[in-house]
Amino acid sequence: MIRREAGIASLHKRNPSMQRSFFTLLTLLLLGIGQTFAQGPKTVYSSLKGKLSNTPLLYKGRQIVVGSGGGFTGESVSYYLLDNGTLFAKRSTDSTFHVVSKQTIANTQRTFRLLENGCKIKSAKFDHPGNRYYFVSWKKGKQEHAVKWGDPKHTVPASYNQFYKSFMAMIPASARL
Repeated sequence: MIRREAGIASLHKRNPSMQRSFFTLLTLLLLGIGQTFAQGPKTVYSSLKGKLSNTPLLYKGRQIVVGSGGGFTGESVSYYLLDNGTLFAKRSTDSTFHVVSKQTIANTQRTFRLLENGCKIKSAKFDHPGNRYYFVSWKKGKQEHAVKWGDPKHTVPASYNQFYKSFMAMIPASARL
């Protein structure tokens, strides 16, 4: 006598609703894959790149990054203001940026002017982080200028501490990370 092993086919024969669910899931999966390939790789990449270029990751314009970190966990939190007025937030453990708000053009221009002209970020040389540290940086493309502080032996220039506080005041308490 030949004995057959119970396989997937025999399980489906015993449970018709399971068979329908399996084929429905398989059909939906194949349709999704088919739509992705029908769009073509350039279209998929272009739509993804368009979304990424409006985040700090690939943004070509100026951006200000303000944040803090260190301490027991070593985690940091950064806030990114793009020169188009979009304000993002990101923890060092996050894989994505979170949109916090959209600043007015006047407020955005004032903030950039204050950092570039008032604090003179492009010529500042101050890099004294401590166990718990704070930072302010300016970026455009591959160009970056930063000031870091937190070491109690070194006093940060007052303009940066004031800038940090005014920048953080732009972020609603409910949106802070």
